[in-house]
Amino acid sequence: MPRPEPEISVIVPLAGQADDLRPLLDSLAAMPDLNGELVVVMHGPEQDLVQAREVASDLALPCQVLALAPCPAGAARNFGAEHARGEILFFTEADCTLPLDLQVRLAEHFQDPGVQGVGLACAPANAQEPLAALVGLEIAYDRQEHAELDTLAAAFGREVFMSAGGYDPTDASEGLENYEFSSRLLALGHGLVFDPECAVKRPLPATWGAYLRLAYHLGRNRYHNTLHRRRLGLGAYGGWGDHAQSILALMVPGIPIALWQTHPEQAATFPLICLLLLYPLNRRFIKFVAATEPRLMNRALLLCLLRPFAWTAGLIKAALDRMGGQG
Repeated sequence: MPRPEPEISVIVPLAGQADDLRPLLDSLAAMPDLNGELVVVMHGPEQDLVQAREVASDLALPCQVLALAPCPAGAARNFGAEHARGEILFFTEADCTLPLDLQVRLAEHFQDPGVQGVGLACAPANAQEPLAALVGLEIAYDRQEHAELDTLAAAFGREVFMSAGGYDPTDASEGLENYEFSSRLLALGHGLVFDPECAVKRPLPATWGAYLRLAYHLGRNRYHNTLHRRRLGLGAYGGWGDHAQSILALMVPGIPIALWQTHPEQAATFPLICLLLLYPLNRRFIKFVAATEPRLMNRALLLCLLRPFAWTAGLIKAALDRMGGQG
C-alpha cells in the first residue's frame, strides 16, 4: 500500500557533519501527529552519506538523505524541493529546533489563498547567555521592518516555489538574511506573512567576537539584497537609518585622516559626534530592548556603537568583490 503524501516537507541543506542534524531530528520526533517528511541534502566536501542516513534512521517520519557535489545552499535547497512530496515546502537549518505546533500554524496561514509564503521567528536556544538573548531581540526587531522571509524558517507552497524558479543556485552569499527569493515573490505580487508568535530556536552568538562576525556577514548580505531588490524594482534594502549609520561609520576614521594635519581639534571632536549620532538613529531599537529586556540595556548601547562598523566593513567587502568580478 503506497504511503500517503505528506502535507509538509522539511528541507535542510547540510554542509557539515551528520551529528549536526540531531537538534532538528529531536524536535521533529517530538511533534505530535506530524504529517510530513524530512529531506536532507548534503552539499559539503568529504561528507559521510552513510552516517547521515544512520543518524536520520531513528526518525519515525519518512526521510530522504540526498547528496550533491559541493555547491551553494540555494542549489541544495532547490534539489531538495525537486525531490520533496509535500504541498508545503518548509526550509530550515540543521541547528534549528522546530516548534511543536509547526504543522498547525502553517496550515492555518496557508488556508488563506492569498498567502504563498510564511516565515517564522528565530529565538535563541542559548537565551541564558545575555548577548545571545540580545541578538534574539535584534532579530525580532529587524523582522518588524522587512517583509522578506529568511531561510532559517520559511515555508512556501510547492507549486509557487517551483514556478517562481526557487532559490538562486549560484548565490554564494546566501546566509541568515538572504531574502532574494522572497523579494522575487513580492515583485510577482505573491502574499508573504510573518508569524512572530511561532519561532524556531537556534544557538545565537554569545560573545562579541562571534556577534561582530555575524554582523559583518549580514553587511555583505545587505549589499546583495539591495542589488536584488533594485533589479526587481523594489528599492533599496533597509531604511535611511541603516544607510546613515554606515555613513557615520565611514566618517569616524575618515575625518581624522582628512583633518589631522590642518585641524587637529576638529579631527578629534567630530568622530565623537558621529559616534553619539548613532544613538538617535537606533532610538527605536533601544526603546524596544528597554521595554522587553531592560537588563540588556548596557549591552544594547554597546551593540549600537559596534554594529554599524561591522555592517559597513561587510558592505565594502561585498562591493569590492563585485568590482573584482567575485560577487
